[in-house]
Amino acid sequence: MNRSALRTAAILGPLLALAACASDQQRSVELLNRRLQTTLAPEIADNRVAVEALPDGARVTLLDAARLPDDEGALDNRERDPRASMVEGMLAPDIMRLSVADTGVATELQRKKRVDSFVQYLQAFRLGPTLQTAEVMPMNTVTDGPQGLAVTLRVECPDRTNWPGYGQGQSLPSC
Repeated sequence: MNRSALRTAAILGPLLALAACASDQQRSVELLNRRLQTTLAPEIADNRVAVEALPDGARVTLLDAARLPDDEGALDNRERDPRASMVEGMLAPDIMRLSVADTGVATELQRKKRVDSFVQYLQAFRLGPTLQTAEVMPMNTVTDGPQGLAVTLRVECPDRTNWPGYGQGQSLPSC
């Protein structure tokens, strides 16, 4: 191979790899938004949920968070639960980062209880590792948008530069 071809490959190779990663991230964000719009369609039509597209994910706001089932039967699917619809619309948990905040008009104690209840719900579906704290996700406190129980879902694609392929018998998450 001649020198100019090697130079061109050395310059364009990383740029093409970077462009491919960026497009994978964007495709995953678009897929997440489409899935959430589809799985939450009945709740959106009933004005129970608002979905807002973000550059790196989406924000789902449960507008009537006080009506969420909060008893032991909440996980039994007797009635349609917007939290379950949101979980169904998510992508692979390994590439999702969630943050829960309540911007409703209730007292601070009531809002904290609703957030804690939602976090327990996510943990029941083994989504606890996807939850992020305010230090990790500065957008944890939602000040714009509709009031209610807001869940910010961010797509975080893994760094492919260090991928050895399949390691430890498990495939790595992908965007």
